[in-house]
Amino acid sequence: MKQSRISKDRGFTLIESMIALAVMAITLLGLGQLVSTAVRQNASTRFETMGVLIVQEKLEALRGEYNRELESETGSSDLTAGSHGPETLIMEAPAGSSMGDSEFEVSWTVIIAGSQKTVNVTVEPQVSNQLITDLSMTTVFVP
Repeated sequence: MKQSRISKDRGFTLIESMIALAVMAITLLGLGQLVSTAVRQNASTRFETMGVLIVQEKLEALRGEYNRELESETGSSDLTAGSHGPETLIMEAPAGSSMGDSEFEVSWTVIIAGSQKTVNVTVEPQVSNQLITDLSMTTVFVP
C-alpha cells in the first residue's frame, strides 16, 4: 500500500504575502503621487489658458481703441504713455464645475515712439500656487 505524501509547496507563505503587499503598497504610493502631480498641472494649465484668453481679449480691446483713435484723431486714456491698471477680473467657473471662480489682475504699459505704440499687457492670477505665474504679451500698434 502506498502512503500519500502531503506536499509542502501548497499556497503562499507569510513572507511571500508580505513581500507582495509591500510591492503593491509602493506601487500605489507612486500612483498617488502621479495623480497629485497631474491635478496640480491641470490647475496650472487652466490658469495659463485663462490668462492667455484674458491677455488676448485686452489686446483686442486696446486695438479697437487704437483704431477708433486713428479714425477720430482723439486720444484714448487707456493708450496714453505709462502704466495702466491693475483691473480686477473674475472669471466664473462653468456651471456644475467643482472649480471655484478665478480672479486675475490685468495691467498694461504703453510706450509711444513717434506714431508707434508698444503695448505690454500682463495678467497675474490671484492664487497662491507656485506653479502659476504671471503672463505677459507685447504688441505694437502702427498706423
